[in-house]
Amino acid sequence: MMRYLLSLLLAIGVGTTGIGMVSAGTMGVAFAAVPPASPAPALPPSSESFMASAAMGAQFEIDSGKLALTRTRSAAVKDFAYRMVDDYSSTANRLKEAVSRAGLAPPPEKLDAPHQAMLDDLKARDGASFDKAYIADQVQVLRDNADLFRSYATLGDNARLKRFAQELLLTVRSHADDASRMR
Repeated sequence: MMRYLLSLLLAIGVGTTGIGMVSAGTMGVAFAAVPPASPAPALPPSSESFMASAAMGAQFEIDSGKLALTRTRSAAVKDFAYRMVDDYSSTANRLKEAVSRAGLAPPPEKLDAPHQAMLDDLKARDGASFDKAYIADQVQVLRDNADLFRSYATLGDNARLKRFAQELLLTVRSHADDASRMR
C-alpha cells in the first residue's frame, strides 16, 4: 500500500514546482519544498528617477548630518556626521555637474515626504535617543543609496550619470558599511 501511495504521489508531483523530494517514513510521507527560482533582476531606475533619488539622499545626509553636529554628544557620531556633510556636499555638487553636462533638468532640491519625516523625527529627539535614531536612519538611507547607485552604475541608460554612479559607488558602500558598524 505504501509503495502504491508513493508511486501515486510521485506521479502527481512530476512537473509540479515546489516539490523537490519525497521520503517515506513510518509516520507517512513528507515533502520538502524546493526554493523558488531567484526573482528577475529589477529594472534600473530611469535617469530622472536616479537623479531625484541621488539628490534626495545627498540632501538628507547633509541636513541630518548638520543636525547631528548640533545634537550629539558622541565623538564618533559627530565625526561620522561631519564626514557625511562634507562628502555629500561634494556629491551634490558633482551630481549637479553631471546632470548639467548630460543636458538634463536638475533634480528637486527639497526633501521628499519620507526623508522629511525622518528629519522631523530626528529634530524631535535629543541625547542617546537622537544618536540611536540618527544611526538607524543612516543605515537605511545609505543602504538604499548603495542599492540605487549599484543599479544605475550597472544598468543605467545615460552614460554621464552612469559614470557618476560608478565613480561614487565604492564611497556610498563605504558609508553604508560605516553606519552599520556604528549601530
